[in-house]
Amino acid sequence: MPGNLPCTSLAAPHIIVPMRTAMRRGVAVVGTMWVLGCSSPAGRDVTATAPVTGDAPTGTSTTEATTPTTTEPTGSTTQQATTDDTSAGPGSTTTGTTGGGPIFDLGSLPDMPPPPPLPLPQLWYSVEDLLVYIELNPADGTVAQLVTHTIVNDPTIAGIVNSCSLTMLADGSLLGGRGVDGQTRLFHIPAPPTDGSDVEVVMLGDMPDGIYIEALYTDCDGRIYLMDTGLDNVSNTGNRLLRFTGDYLAGDLSYEVITDLMVAVSADIDDMGPGIDARGAVIDNPGFGIDSGSIYNLDYTTGTGTMLGMGGTYGIHSLGGPLFDDGVSRLYVLSVDAEVFAADPATLALSPVLATGPGLASGNPPGDTGFAGPLTECNTGFPQG
Repeated sequence: MPGNLPCTSLAAPHIIVPMRTAMRRGVAVVGTMWVLGCSSPAGRDVTATAPVTGDAPTGTSTTEATTPTTTEPTGSTTQQATTDDTSAGPGSTTTGTTGGGPIFDLGSLPDMPPPPPLPLPQLWYSVEDLLVYIELNPADGTVAQLVTHTIVNDPTIAGIVNSCSLTMLADGSLLGGRGVDGQTRLFHIPAPPTDGSDVEVVMLGDMPDGIYIEALYTDCDGRIYLMDTGLDNVSNTGNRLLRFTGDYLAGDLSYEVITDLMVAVSADIDDMGPGIDARGAVIDNPGFGIDSGSIYNLDYTTGTGTMLGMGGTYGIHSLGGPLFDDGVSRLYVLSVDAEVFAADPATLALSPVLATGPGLASGNPPGDTGFAGPLTECNTGFPQG
């Protein structure tokens, strides 16, 4: 308030002046102003589609208006505010007077943007020059369609059969690898097609130090892990869990070692899948690790866990309940013959074949690859850093 104004009275009413805001969580802000009794100024080509064979909540937040209250000394009077100007538009700031003090109308604050919509339940794999998209039915988790795409710049390393790895990043793009003894080539698919069209991948380069990667994995925080197969792809000698530390999409493939898995309960890890906890929610660690059909409940950072049973061959992935109408998380495995199965997370009992992917022109096994898919919201079980 302006200073050095002549005072007409020392009696000062105590007025609580409401300041109105609308926020997403229904928070009301009330400002309190002491007014002295002084004079105041006015103022993908579908190459294989198999028949289907298988047998979030919404909330509304409302904000109720708060009726302002006024506490006044005995014998005092308060002049009610009047507003004659109706030209101010929505969201404008207006000022009136009451009892000699201003009222501020800040209008409505914008709501927080809604979360992005969930993707369709889906699975992906890539082997040699093929990228395969599998769309699932939200109603029951069976296969709705299987769509094959041809990679025009085949990332396959010439010579012998490659280990093929794939993971979906937080933005829905795909990070893939082709590995052989002494070399792993990585590539990125920024916008994976689902209509059968040809696709060109972005080559990121080869892993440093001659590392042979068999599995790629994304955690709940979006960080990328790599399963170093070590001496060979049949034992755990030299196995390590790695994590990217550089901007891998820009070609910086530097990494850190998270743990030495030479003493892991599994002999080797061909693919890393998210786990499903006791509440039925998807978690990133521990998860379902697969080694030539042997499936483990595996802590990826320690190598400890238990073998659960057999199912599939090299590919495994879990999808969270929010992607399905019934809210139930589901586990899927891929066989070396590119057969897709649903597996019971507790017993590993397999469904009938849900779909079968295409064969390869080379005659190599069409399912020699890992599985990938979206990861619904979860809290990471991996160390920070």
